Amino acid sequence: INDLLDLSRLDEDRLKPVIQSVDPGSLARRALSRVTPAAAAKRVHLQLELLPDLPSCETDASRVEQILINVLGNAIRHTPEATNVHVRVSARDGVVRYQVRDEGPGVPAAETESVFDIYVTTAAGGEHGSGVGLPLSRRLARLLGGELVAVASAAGEGGRFVLELPATPES
Repeated sequence: INDLLDLSRLDEDRLKPVIQSVDPGSLARRALSRVTPAAAAKRVHLQLELLPDLPSCETDASRVEQILINVLGNAIRHTPEATNVHVRVSARDGVVRYQVRDEGPGVPAAETESVFDIYVTTAAGGEHGSGVGLPLSRRLARLLGGELVAVASAAGEGGRFVLELPATPES
């Protein structure tokens, strides 16, 4: 319900980000802690890799965490039991990059954009979400000056989503 309300607020330009300086690694750790119970229930191991010297971001911490929780929840839902979900946080060329990769069926090239259509649930098998989390997450990323993309993969190579956000410019 909250995701639907946020979509409505975005449509009406009533959702305004609260910008502050945030540590990208802390955001990743907080999001992972929020999805740990779902991962444990499915025996999915969460792996976090933080590259050194990550710059801070001037962004809305709660909205970035919301995006990461949506993407991580999706990864946990679509990866087989007793496998891994990998999160890698890196930075390059003024961009902080969160990469979430699972060991599920992956995202075929023909579906990399349709997964961001509202109410679309394209995953094979019985585990489907509401079809709201990814579209909302992409719109939030864009509101924050970033982007969320699905990366095409061959069947069985796992799903991969990348969230890119502008890093705080160096003074």
